[in-house]
Amino acid sequence: MLRQLNKALGRLTGLQIRRAPRPHRKKTKAAAPAVRPGRRPDYRPPPNPLVDRLLRQPVFLITPVRSGATLLRMLLGGHSRVHAPHELHVRRLEVTAGTDLAVEAMSELDLHRTDLEHLLWDRVLHRELVRSGKDVLVEKTPNNAFAYQRIAACWPDARFVFLLRHPASIAQSWYEADPSKRTPEEAALQALHYTRATERARRELPGHLVRYEDLTTDPESVLRSICDFLDLAYEPGMLDYGAREEGELPKGLGDWKEKIRSGRVQEARALPEPEEVPEALREISAAWGYLESPAAPAADATGGETRAEVTEVWPRDGLIRIVGRLHGVPAAPDPAPQHPATTDPATTDSAAPDPATTDPATTDPAAPALAAPARAPLWRLAVTLTGSPEHRLDYPATLHGETFEVSVPVADLAPSGVALPAKWDLHLTAGTNADTRHVRLQATRILDDIEQKKNIVVYPAQSVPSDADTIQVKPYYTVRNNLSIACQLRDDLSRTIS
Repeated sequence: MLRQLNKALGRLTGLQIRRAPRPHRKKTKAAAPAVRPGRRPDYRPPPNPLVDRLLRQPVFLITPVRSGATLLRMLLGGHSRVHAPHELHVRRLEVTAGTDLAVEAMSELDLHRTDLEHLLWDRVLHRELVRSGKDVLVEKTPNNAFAYQRIAACWPDARFVFLLRHPASIAQSWYEADPSKRTPEEAALQALHYTRATERARRELPGHLVRYEDLTTDPESVLRSICDFLDLAYEPGMLDYGAREEGELPKGLGDWKEKIRSGRVQEARALPEPEEVPEALREISAAWGYLESPAAPAADATGGETRAEVTEVWPRDGLIRIVGRLHGVPAAPDPAPQHPATTDPATTDSAAPDPATTDPATTDPAAPALAAPARAPLWRLAVTLTGSPEHRLDYPATLHGETFEVSVPVADLAPSGVALPAKWDLHLTAGTNADTRHVRLQATRILDDIEQKKNIVVYPAQSVPSDADTIQVKPYYTVRNNLSIACQLRDDLSRTIS
């Protein structure tokens, strides 16, 4: 039909009808690895946990290696409602797409690669729980300490139990497990790697803390405390884990040596004397309460310096929220109570003061005025434009003990008149109302095991509309591991300032 129509049109008008070409479809690259080189994992919580998750309230033991996690999981597994399998390493399960069309199909379902991996992880753990006939799953892979943020994102209702052991005992056990593979010094550094990861998770996640030394000396009390945390009734049969046989496990899936095979809780080795603790482990040993305090300045991971250590950065909803800890800054005392200058009869106790307990200085009109109580430092975040110190923004910081938190509106960082690209430097500052002396700390991040953060720790940009073009604002780490904020036009974002 179309051919005849075109023949007639060609004779009469010289024109023909042709099917319009299909619009060019830009090819989508196959799904990238879950952890791209030089980038943070791109993961997110499930949009609807009731639909996207089968497993409810999984329990994760966050612990270093050689800390008694196998013993604890065997004891917990003795509960009639708890299934505690061997190390499952589900975070190492990855999903790949064989074709671009598969990527596009999943994108239409709003499923990224990490979303699919989380679905896989959840399905594997749920299957294992269903096969057990129980309703609470406990997972104890030690490497979960390095993925606690992603685990918490995958299962927003997850519960965490932190199992600690003296770091020096961890190092000694790790060395004795394979003396031909590592020296005592190397074992200490590897123990530090795991203990630091566990400590970061313990600081950032809610959970229940137990110690290996307590587990081996009073297992019933420890198990009762865990059962209370998990809303379970304690069962005495949990202690008789020897009645439950489990075949020897391959190396890497859990310890199944003489102590575990004995079927009874055995006393832990004696704690090392303070002078026996390796230098590399003194600071974390003190943080966990195994040493009263770092014995030498070298044990302070900050080198004895005052420091504002950034632990979390959340760029979202038009704000950059920064959370961190102050190191080397003495805690300010609570302000002393002030005596009112005037007395309100409505709030005064009608009882007369006891002369034996009345301070004459507070009742004698001729007594000198009381000294003003010491005031806690007022901490603020100073955001200064590099090269232009006159461009400075200040935001109040909230302190809870040593933890600080502050939020910066991204719109404030892209004002008119500032040449782009621009870089803002961040400092925590403090002083008092009556004191002009100030503490000024660079916002930085060094107390972890991530090297070259500038290339590895990458945060998303947020857009700020402007007259000329959209300005992108994003936090990033400099080559010196200081936290800064870059403002660039959208097309220049790939060239982040050093």
